[in-house]
Amino acid sequence: MDGPVLVTGANGFVGRRVVHALVEAGSPVRAMVRRPGAFAAADSSVEIVTGDLTDAASLRRACDGAAAVVSAAAVTGDRKPPKGGYDRVNADGIAALAAAATAAGVDRMVHFGGIDRAEDRPGRYLVGRRRGEDAIRKAGVPWTILQPSVQFGPGSEFVRVMADLVRLPVVPVPGDGSVRIQLVHVDDVARCVLACLEGSARLGRTVEIGGPEMIPYDHVLDVIGAARGKRRVRKLHVPSGLVALQARALQVLPKPPVTPAALELLAEDNVALSLDVVEREFGFRPRSFREHVAAHGLELG
Repeated sequence: MDGPVLVTGANGFVGRRVVHALVEAGSPVRAMVRRPGAFAAADSSVEIVTGDLTDAASLRRACDGAAAVVSAAAVTGDRKPPKGGYDRVNADGIAALAAAATAAGVDRMVHFGGIDRAEDRPGRYLVGRRRGEDAIRKAGVPWTILQPSVQFGPGSEFVRVMADLVRLPVVPVPGDGSVRIQLVHVDDVARCVLACLEGSARLGRTVEIGGPEMIPYDHVLDVIGAARGKRRVRKLHVPSGLVALQARALQVLPKPPVTPAALELLAEDNVALSLDVVEREFGFRPRSFREHVAAHGLELG
C-alpha cells in the first residue's frame, strides 16, 4: 500500500489484535486511540495518533495520507451508553469516519459490525449500528463490512462476564438458554481483516463470520464452567422480559453486570449463515471454542 493502514479503536479488544496482525504481515500501521499514554504499540514502527469518533476534525487528520481504514472503534453493547447515547459513536461517529475516509481518498474501509438477526424487529442498539453501516455504504469510500459473531480470545469481555457468572451457586439465564452463538477467535477475525484489505473480491459486500460450531448459550456456560473446574453449572432460566426489567434497573450502577443492549444482541441466534463460512470465504478453518478453551483455558488476562 502507498500509505499506512489506519486502525481506529486500536487500544480495544479487536483493534489491538488487528494492529498486531498488520505488523506481523509487514504493513505500515497508524493506530488511532483516544488516550495515547494507555496504548503500548506492538512495534516501534506503529504510528500513534489521537482521535475520537465524536471529533470530526481528529478523524480527518487521522485519515489524511492513509491507504486504508480498519474501523474497529465502537461502544459495545456490554457497556453502558456514553453521554449522548450509543448512536453518538456507533451511528454518527461511524458516519463521520466514513466521510473523512472518502474525503481523504483512502483505497478502502473495512468496518466491524456484528451479526444481526433482528430483521424487522431491531432494538435501539441495533438500529444505531445499522445506521452506521448504512452511512458507510453511502459515503463513497470502497467498503467491506465484516460482521463477526461473539468473539473470544485474550481479554474477551464476554468470556470474562460468563466466567464470573459461573462462580455463582445458580446462574440466571435469560429465556430457555437455547439461543445459539457461533463464537469466533479474535485472531481469526484479524486474519479475515487482512484478507479484506487485499484484492477486490469483498469490496461492496457485507460478510458474516463465525467459528466452526453453533453452541447454545447454556452449553457456553458449561464449557466455561468446566474450565473453571466446576463439574456442573446450575442454571435458573428466567423470562427474558423480567431480565430486561432488571437490566434497566441496574443501569444506575457504574458498571452494571448486564445491559439492555447486551440482551438485545442475544435475543436471537448470533450465528452466520453457515458453519463453514470462514473456510469458504477466507480459505482457513477458524478455531473451535470448545477445543481452544480445553487447550488454552479462558485467557482472561
